[in-house]
Amino acid sequence: MPSPPGPPGAGGKEPMPIDERPRLPLYCFPYGGAGASAYRGWGEELPSWIDVRPMQFPGRENRFREPLHTRLEPLVAEMAGRVETKEPYALFGHSLGALVAFELTRTLRRTGRPTPALLVLSGFGAPHLLRDRPRVTHLAPDAFWERVAAHYDVTPEVLAEPLLRELAYPVLRADLEIVETYVHRPEAPLDLPLVAWGGVGDPEASEEQVTAWKEHSRQPVEVRIFPGGHFYVNSSRPAVLAALAEAARRAV
Repeated sequence: MPSPPGPPGAGGKEPMPIDERPRLPLYCFPYGGAGASAYRGWGEELPSWIDVRPMQFPGRENRFREPLHTRLEPLVAEMAGRVETKEPYALFGHSLGALVAFELTRTLRRTGRPTPALLVLSGFGAPHLLRDRPRVTHLAPDAFWERVAAHYDVTPEVLAEPLLRELAYPVLRADLEIVETYVHRPEAPLDLPLVAWGGVGDPEASEEQVTAWKEHSRQPVEVRIFPGGHFYVNSSRPAVLAALAEAARRAV
């Protein structure tokens, strides 16, 4: 004789297994000097219902022949045309990618398009705070790399290998110019789940600067600091992806 069915879930329905959740597109924006490959493997390591969609900025990887952006506004405008907003979706950005994701969200709101169900901003201090990074984009390559090495967290292999520096220079210079020329314009706080993450000892985004993202959403903002410096998203990747999956579950 078969055993009786278990008790139904809330509202008389069986609870939905996690893998049967509606797919959540997760648009991921890369950090300065990087491309979409920064998020290689995330789709295999996150739950299957999270649809990871790495965003490629022009001038790198499979778009290397296209002109680089040196200002935020045209880059955000382009990304706005590449994000599908007809269904619930989420945005994740690290470093420069966080600034792009934030301003993209504000652009979508201003133009009347649906804003994300979740906005995760990583490795970048709240934009209303003055940045104390020195200007570097006016410098010749050797001086540029010397100043970048002193004040930014850069992959050691790039600094050690002349060919890698030569290849990385135009992309990183353009991306840093975006940040150097950015001017924050105050707007009303967003009304959506916002998550702000940083790395312990990150020279580009202190815990105080990351915590200040709380001023940019009317909803409670989750702040978390991971071990690993500016590139904690790589060195603490399992913990980061577990936290990202949990934030997505709560949001949708």
